[in-house]
Amino acid sequence: MHSMAREPVDTTRSELTQAFVAFGSVSARLSDAFDGLREQVAGLSQELCGAQAARAQLAARLTALLSALPGGVLVLDTQGLIQEANPAARELLGEPLLGLAFDAALARARAAAANAGDPVELGSGRFINLSRRELDGGGQVVLVTDVTDAHAMQSMLARQQRLLTLGELAAGLAHQIRTPLAAALLYSSRMTLASGSPEDLARCADRTVESLRQLDRLVNDMLAFAHGGATRERISVSALLEQVAQWLRPALRPGVQLTIRTEAPDLAVRANAPSLVSVLLNLATNALQAATGPLDLELLARRAAGGRAQIVVRDNGPGVPASLRERIFEPFFTTRERGHGIGLAIVRSVVEAHGGSVSLSPSDRGATFIVELPAEASA
Repeated sequence: MHSMAREPVDTTRSELTQAFVAFGSVSARLSDAFDGLREQVAGLSQELCGAQAARAQLAARLTALLSALPGGVLVLDTQGLIQEANPAARELLGEPLLGLAFDAALARARAAAANAGDPVELGSGRFINLSRRELDGGGQVVLVTDVTDAHAMQSMLARQQRLLTLGELAAGLAHQIRTPLAAALLYSSRMTLASGSPEDLARCADRTVESLRQLDRLVNDMLAFAHGGATRERISVSALLEQVAQWLRPALRPGVQLTIRTEAPDLAVRANAPSLVSVLLNLATNALQAATGPLDLELLARRAAGGRAQIVVRDNGPGVPASLRERIFEPFFTTRERGHGIGLAIVRSVVEAHGGSVSLSPSDRGATFIVELPAEASA
């Protein structure tokens, strides 16, 4: 009886012993695993600290680099609001910048609207170029480059080139000026003769005035060329055409029909008004002088592709022979007996000084000159 009761107890003790041994073994393995995990955590913590230190060092270097850059750098969010701005950007665009819409900051700093691709003039008198790049996470980075010195150098080189060409024109015009000057002196001297009749005096006076007017045209052409870079202001193209029409109407002969047409009433350019009026008068006068019979002369203002301004001077006169179209803008090239050959050369120089171009459009009848200029944004 006692031996039978002892056997279950011994069995239970054996199982408990085995369980405790197994538990101890598992505990030892867990302890070893925990120690290994703790070592790994310690290693990862050291690596994380190192990475954070490296990241902080990299951020400090990037901040120092952005601060040292001579150009402005701005970071915009997806709404176009300025989130970051380096010192150069703050100096160029003014304060405050952070949290402000970039377009609003630029409008506040700029002096006048600029055409695409042109430097932006700031109220401080400086000129900047803008470059935008998309960021991977959304938003943009805007680079603001100060190009004031380059712009001033380009303007100076353009003026020097004009002055150089002006010197060449002046040398070539010496004989052109001498002819009307000699004629004026001759006719004015004959007016002092006591033997002259009233008819002779009137004829000499007319010839003298004609010669002096020819001299005046030569001088005005030279001045228009020399002042191609004169002060410019915003001008309505419609008002510009009306000024040209006021000069032309008194000179129109019977049979000449002048039409002024504007397809874009709000079109405006930034220009020196007297220079552009002289350009258009030159083109219109050429049409009047080339035609011997009835003539339809049209001045048209329109907006070209890309938003640029176009002024078209069109007539139905004899036109320009195809063989001469490539040469008409060359200095001293003329097909008229009394022409001095610098009118169209000066037209091209003045238009180019305004950042534009002038061309003769191919046509079977008449002549169509197209003056294209950068357009001003709507006020």
